[in-house]
Amino acid sequence: MLKLELPPLSSLILIFLLFLCPQSSISRTLTKRCGVTQCGNVNISHPFRLKTQPPECGDRRFELDCEADINQLTFFRRYNKFQVHEIFYENSTLTVSYQNQVTGNCSLPPTGRFYEDFFFCEKLLFPAWLIDDEKLGDRYRFLYIVNCTSPVNSSIYVGADRCRNRSSDSFPTGSFFYFLDWDTTFPRDFDQSCTVVADWIPIKGKKNITALSTAEIYEKLSMGFELTWSNPHGQDLCSGKLSFTQM
Repeated sequence: MLKLELPPLSSLILIFLLFLCPQSSISRTLTKRCGVTQCGNVNISHPFRLKTQPPECGDRRFELDCEADINQLTFFRRYNKFQVHEIFYENSTLTVSYQNQVTGNCSLPPTGRFYEDFFFCEKLLFPAWLIDDEKLGDRYRFLYIVNCTSPVNSSIYVGADRCRNRSSDSFPTGSFFYFLDWDTTFPRDFDQSCTVVADWIPIKGKKNITALSTAEIYEKLSMGFELTWSNPHGQDLCSGKLSFTQM
């Protein structure tokens, strides 16, 4: 008579855990350090990966695209495409900017809500100033961008349209774009002809944007901002202190 031999208890537990968490075990298997590759002047290594790399390289959650024709490292979020300028692996940060926000370019300003492009609770890429307030929190000012159906004559409205003769499917020629300072603009300051198309857009510097020209604001936009993929102290990035979500 054959005797049925049961696997040891430890093996049964392992099989049970794999059944419950197949995706996490697979992702760990597929995540591999494949050395360093490059796009433009930016070095790409784990946890980042390029779309063109073998599937087992890097972490797919940190996938980047190397646009060879313009020699730029980019990635797309919910509303906007971003250009990666530098990656600092020693402190888990990277400097990015909205793509095409460069001098002499006629592209439209960024659209959408910054905190929906970089949702703080996702724990992947989030603003570095949330982790290091003392070093980064005082480096930025934040903007609204509004689209108005007619010109607005007000000192707090800084023109955001670099090329008045351009048009697009999303925003026709009859649109007038303006920057507004996020910290000092109140509900009463919004003209009835205007719609907010972007908010909480970060630019470097603490000077109120009413003291800046359109070209100076775009120059600061092109300098970008810091993101991080590390939260070493386990800070709660979804706490109620992010009151701007309640606008």
